[in-house]
Amino acid sequence: MHNGDKDFDSSDEPVLSRRGFLSVSAAASGLAALALSACGSQESSSDNTSNETNTSSDTHTVTDMGATEVELPTEITKYADGWYAHNEVSIMFNQAEGMVATHCDPTSYPWMYKIAPNMNQATTMFGTDFNYEGLVALEPQVVFDSTDNLRDKLASANIPLVNCTFKTFDEMKQSIELTGEVFGGDAPDLATKYNDELDQVLSDVQELTDALTDDERPSVLHGNSFYTLTLDGTGTIIDDWIKVGGGKNANTESTTGNAQATFSLEQVIGWNPDVIITGKPAEVDEILSDSSWADINAVKNKQVYVNPKGVFGWDRYGIEELLQVQWAAATLHPDLFSDLNINEKVHDFYATYLNYDLSDDEIALILAAKNPE
Repeated sequence: MHNGDKDFDSSDEPVLSRRGFLSVSAAASGLAALALSACGSQESSSDNTSNETNTSSDTHTVTDMGATEVELPTEITKYADGWYAHNEVSIMFNQAEGMVATHCDPTSYPWMYKIAPNMNQATTMFGTDFNYEGLVALEPQVVFDSTDNLRDKLASANIPLVNCTFKTFDEMKQSIELTGEVFGGDAPDLATKYNDELDQVLSDVQELTDALTDDERPSVLHGNSFYTLTLDGTGTIIDDWIKVGGGKNANTESTTGNAQATFSLEQVIGWNPDVIITGKPAEVDEILSDSSWADINAVKNKQVYVNPKGVFGWDRYGIEELLQVQWAAATLHPDLFSDLNINEKVHDFYATYLNYDLSDDEIALILAAKNPE
């Protein structure tokens, strides 16, 4: 269970292999065959047919991101989301309807609660507020989490755990596909739609940025907070979108498995990034006016930006990564992506995947990483 800063992921190391899933439609086909067989033979035992039918229709099996096979109810009406980064994935599929417990809270994630008001019905109880007995009392049919730490304990209460962690684009697509299988109904189709669009966006952006020489790629330093010097290195999804967007990570040290890695100002000055992207809106003006940072290229050339944040931070482990890649590319190479209208992309994304019609003012707030008014 994640217990750290809510803006960071501290889940286990990524699992790189492709997972298989037992299709809900396959289970349904089997059920239909049983039903036809029962109708065609009056001599068959009705009790036995009923028992087999219930077994087939009531549960199905998925293989989660920790490579564990998990048997789940076919119809999920109550669930808990113990990994803050996964909440937006759940919202994409069901607007948080049926969510009884969450890692998130309205103060830390105001857009999440605005876009999906059903979040207000969920109890914030993971992280430092985790209460096992309280979770069991809420009777979720499944718990999503980023580790296997609670699996055995929840199993003793007959509550299955699905590990949904991811740290790369490929793993994110697998996790979204997995979550669609868990929820069933229209969710698998929406998962396919999202993953196909993400693939297309990555392909379209890389088609332009792959031709850039090393000298044409600005060095980019990204961090949740530069004044705490919490900065992202290699082995992260941040490093991935920097490269796809036509940049190179100024921080060449790996921060895999240590998302709260901190560095020194001397290291930042030594890296001398061409672009700085911070997760804190107030830090843009602070960095630009701070004499300690004045000799850094990004400051001298006023290339300091705040990373957009909506339902979840675009930069790390949420479905708005689809927007992040496009925003990063247009920010690093405005001439190369002059036709990209990020405001339009944000509006269409929220309408398509989050069932919300953003106003122009709301789009501006999200791009500035500011809270809803």
